[in-house]
Amino acid sequence: MVKIAIPLVALAMAASVAAVPAATSPTTFSFAQWVEDIIANPDTALTVDEAVAAARAADVIGSAAGLQKRAWCDPSDWPRAPGRDAAACVDYLARKGQSGTNCGIPAGGRAVQMCRIGGAQIQASRGTQIPQSVNCNDVARTVGIVFDNCWRSDDTIAGSEICISESRMLIGVLGA
Repeated sequence: MVKIAIPLVALAMAASVAAVPAATSPTTFSFAQWVEDIIANPDTALTVDEAVAAARAADVIGSAAGLQKRAWCDPSDWPRAPGRDAAACVDYLARKGQSGTNCGIPAGGRAVQMCRIGGAQIQASRGTQIPQSVNCNDVARTVGIVFDNCWRSDDTIAGSEICISESRMLIGVLGA
């Protein structure tokens, strides 16, 4: 019995040494959280290039966790936008909203381009004739959700989501 117990103890000790804990979970990045950081304090938030680099180096987490609806990604007739250019639009809109500026669709219009930088554009559209206006922060927040769900590893994005604060306004990210 003693002869069997010693090898078993040695085997158990070897197994415990070999069972090194797994590496910690990969680093995550959320464009939606980046927007919140810009709104809270634009001076300390990541720059556009830093945010895109952080997204490339991490697992981008979707803000559509739990029961929240996921953004509509890759509409078939929309060209994909370069991620860096779209992120620059997000930064622009968040900073604009941080200063209290509203983004909207005027009476008589069904859609408006809210930002165009390089090969990316952010558009808002609506299904009614009623003018729509929200703080540009909410447009940026909505685009953050689209980013978290629709950004691809080839650094392109296309998608849309209902504005977080105005259900009659659809915010789209697409190529210019």
